[in-house]
Amino acid sequence: MKRSQTVSLVLLAGAGAAAFGLASVDHSQDEEDVRVYADPSACIAAHVRSDADCRSEYDIARALYPTAAPRYASTTDCEAHHGPGHCVTGESVAEAARGKFIPVMAGYVIGATAEQKLPPQPVFDHAPKSETQQASHSTGFHGGYCTGSGARIWTTGYGRSSAARVSSAALRGSSFGGFGSSGRSFSSHSSSSHGFFGG
Repeated sequence: MKRSQTVSLVLLAGAGAAAFGLASVDHSQDEEDVRVYADPSACIAAHVRSDADCRSEYDIARALYPTAAPRYASTTDCEAHHGPGHCVTGESVAEAARGKFIPVMAGYVIGATAEQKLPPQPVFDHAPKSETQQASHSTGFHGGYCTGSGARIWTTGYGRSSAARVSSAALRGSSFGGFGSSGRSFSSHSSSSHGFFGG
């Protein structure tokens, strides 16, 4: 009798663990096929989305840019994340960003198909991590892109048109405006700023 009780408990424990495992499946790891384009003409030339989609999605991303772009206390801090020459003064884009520095909008990310209903977002160049990679930057090496909420996008190419697979949660879970809309500033002394973009 004692043996059968032990076996029953083991079976119940196993069933419980399986149920817990199924309940805790992380759907945030689902990935989306996306495209990064420098502008609507690059999108149209790729013949992946309709001309109308290319233009309207760009207009949305461009309108979000002033509030989605992260803000930094200095050019040095901004370029540490986005690369030399990739930052401008905040007031040149939005009055609310006066006195700060923000990255230049490198392009926009959209879903590979309209059916994905993926919200278009502006993207920013991300600087290569190491000094060796930095030195290679001018010869075509690229550190990928990032969104205003800090999501990293590694593409199969760099330039006017690139393809990528990105975590669904990284884009769908982003609140427009990211940390740029809060007016939060970042500096080289802020650990959160470096962790946010992955270095």
